[in-house]
Amino acid sequence: MRRRAVLAVALLVASGVPWPASRSLAQEAPATATATGVSPEDAADFARHAATAVLRGPRNIFVEAIDADGILRRLLGGTVWGGLTRRQQEILRTTVRDHFFDALRPAAAGPAEVRWAWVPPAAETTIPVSLGLYYGNATVKTRWILSHTPRGWVIEDVVLLDPGLSLAREAGQLLGPHPVIPRDRGREARARLLPRVLGLLAVVAIVLVFARRIPADRRRLLWVTAAVPGALFLIDGGLAARRALMEPFALSESLPPQAWRELEKTAFQKQAEHDGEGARAAWEKAIEEGAPRAPVDYQMGLYARAAGDSAQASRDFEEALEEQPPAPGAGKELALMALADGRNADARARLVHYLEATGPDPDALASLAVVETNLGNSAAAVAAVESARALVGESWRRAELEAEIYARAGNAPAAVAALRPLEGLGRLDRYVLRADPAYLPIATDPAWIAFLSEEPSAPRR
Repeated sequence: MRRRAVLAVALLVASGVPWPASRSLAQEAPATATATGVSPEDAADFARHAATAVLRGPRNIFVEAIDADGILRRLLGGTVWGGLTRRQQEILRTTVRDHFFDALRPAAAGPAEVRWAWVPPAAETTIPVSLGLYYGNATVKTRWILSHTPRGWVIEDVVLLDPGLSLAREAGQLLGPHPVIPRDRGREARARLLPRVLGLLAVVAIVLVFARRIPADRRRLLWVTAAVPGALFLIDGGLAARRALMEPFALSESLPPQAWRELEKTAFQKQAEHDGEGARAAWEKAIEEGAPRAPVDYQMGLYARAAGDSAQASRDFEEALEEQPPAPGAGKELALMALADGRNADARARLVHYLEATGPDPDALASLAVVETNLGNSAAAVAAVESARALVGESWRRAELEAEIYARAGNAPAAVAALRPLEGLGRLDRYVLRADPAYLPIATDPAWIAFLSEEPSAPRR
């Protein structure tokens, strides 16, 4: 009976049957301007445009939208930031912008797009826009913190929601605890000027020595020749002293080393080699070297779960939730594990908490629909699917959603039937489906295995 209820919900997704009068998460975004006089729809459009620029280009559209000045002012303090010269400010702006771009750009060539967007119902001076960024084999749930300034929309921060990573906070860690150092301007000006003065005196001494040894009619040429390096020493010394006097702060010569970054790469490499013990050792060492604990626990939990070690995965995910700030995605993973074990009430509680913390996304809502159906809450299941359906938009994405719900219900033939029309549209990639965790409940079903083994057919023109 429960399975039939889930399948009925999935059929509604594809059929377009009118939904019951229930308020869904996706419908809560306001259609009118906020108290600040700006439109949430405009904010969502701006975030989509900026995200598309980082995924596909052009790069300058994205980096120029980052409020690097605001981020650095918060990190350094207004007095320090205002005391930097334009040259110093531009160096730090470039560092922050490059960090944001490198964190979000695709690692390799391939399909990348914005899959969905959502704006919460209440927004004050800033508007958080949730975006699902698709990178070819996974969708990353992000939150873009936007504010509206006289020059237009700007990006104050981008948060990778599941691991709980704030790119603005990471930029502060990248710059280190002392990116700007107060200067003793008088002492530094003297130190810069002294070698130039000595050079000038050396030129004068050489001229005086040789002036006695050459005829008087040629001494004028000697003085003119010596005037060139002398003038260079004077000009260079003046500029060096002026710069020292004008810059009350000095920038660190280089970014502080982050040894844990290399250990992070080692851990991922060990995971790719299926060396679980080596990967965990590298992750633990990365934490000792300064890596944020919650994202590491979350990553270790994902690997343990994929390797079939549910007990270890549960411990890692629980630890990721206990850290401050936590990794919210660990709660979703624990919910999916509870769902797989038949602990529907626990799964529902964790999914609701996850959605409250991070906002809606199609995957979590689809899982919630299955849980609500298993608990006999058909109206709540329909509302969850309605929210997911509103997020995904296009009909082919609704077909994907339907297939995922069938998969979570354990019905492989129905999931295959839902996906088949996508092949004719050129929207079916069996390689991607093999790696999609949404289809793990039917991974060993003969119907699913046979479907994945089929030769792809040419899309209809």
